[in-house]
Amino acid sequence: MSHHLTNQAWDIELRGMQKLVLLCLAHLSVMSTRECCPTIARIAVMCGISDSSVRDQIRALAALGLVEELRDGRIVHYRVNIGAPRDANVEA
Repeated sequence: MSHHLTNQAWDIELRGMQKLVLLCLAHLSVMSTRECCPTIARIAVMCGISDSSVRDQIRALAALGLVEELRDGRIVHYRVNIGAPRDANVEA
């Protein structure tokens, strides 16, 4: 669970359901990898929307570059592309 990613997701301007799904994925993601592995059904229950709406919103978020779908056989992982870790060689 990443509160940091969730806080960053709040600052992104999106339509309502897109933001809701992004917040859900950010909430479930591991901070170090920004990845999570929830089912569409779990996201739908957490967001209070239909499975098809979840799929539509994930496609929209992927088109915006905010979410990546990573497939490992039948298992789908999601990577949230907000708050990407900075390159270790870059000085602040």
